[in-house]
Amino acid sequence: MFDKAKINGDSEATDQQVVQAQLDKLDLDKTGFEELQLARVITRKQQQITFFNYSSDNDDSDSDEDDGRLVNQKEYHDNGMARYFRTYQNRVDANGMPYQRMIEEKHFDIDGVCRVDVHFAVGQPYLYRKHFWPNQRLKSESVFWVEDEVTMSCKKWGHWRTYYDTGNVQTEMQYRDGVRYGFCKRYAHDGAIEWVKDYTKQYLERIEQFNEKKGKVAFTVMDACEILGFEAIPPSMKEVNSQYRTRCAPVHPDKTPDPDATEVFIKISRARDVLKVFFEKQAHG
Repeated sequence: MFDKAKINGDSEATDQQVVQAQLDKLDLDKTGFEELQLARVITRKQQQITFFNYSSDNDDSDSDEDDGRLVNQKEYHDNGMARYFRTYQNRVDANGMPYQRMIEEKHFDIDGVCRVDVHFAVGQPYLYRKHFWPNQRLKSESVFWVEDEVTMSCKKWGHWRTYYDTGNVQTEMQYRDGVRYGFCKRYAHDGAIEWVKDYTKQYLERIEQFNEKKGKVAFTVMDACEILGFEAIPPSMKEVNSQYRTRCAPVHPDKTPDPDATEVFIKISRARDVLKVFFEKQAHG
């Protein structure tokens, strides 16, 4: 055991000086337990962790492990192939209401090919989503900034790309705060650039327009009818809802990698809301 009293001559040494002087000389095979403990080296002895006066026998922190427990949900096709895998955590929001915080989600076709892969890592604000072609080549990749984990309110963010089934890039878009930013491009099958535009100069103006329209319905009744494909006001909401479902199906953000699909989807949804308000007013005179 080393001399704790003196180091370098006759001057009395403090514990810190002893540790500093001996730290580079420690040999884990030859140094005794007290030296390792003083040098703040964690050691194991009979499955107990000793760190100064701490003993794992007194550790009751396992009681809160349920807070971080991951739950796995799996569903299968009738042929036994995987259809849906999901990993999440059970959490409680600020109002004490329980919710499921998604961490990973995968969707498979009937042949077992993964078609959608979503990752939302714990402690991270970004959600990553990928779509795949039936030949397992990447179809699209996108990034979202998650504003609220409970409602999963998101904004488009970062680089978005779509690909042909051959693997060649089809579109490259950049987003910030939910709107296009920087250079955006579209390519032909052979890789030739068909369209390119720089949105940098328009960025601030587009942000203002986006925030102004967000959550608001800015259509007249006739505008809404035109968006949903009606030449005149339909007889009832039954026709509106039917046309809404027909129009939304090909542009739903979860069904297509088209970077413009979300804006079209929102526009169609707002049009239905306008007609819903119109028919409610008609019903109440």
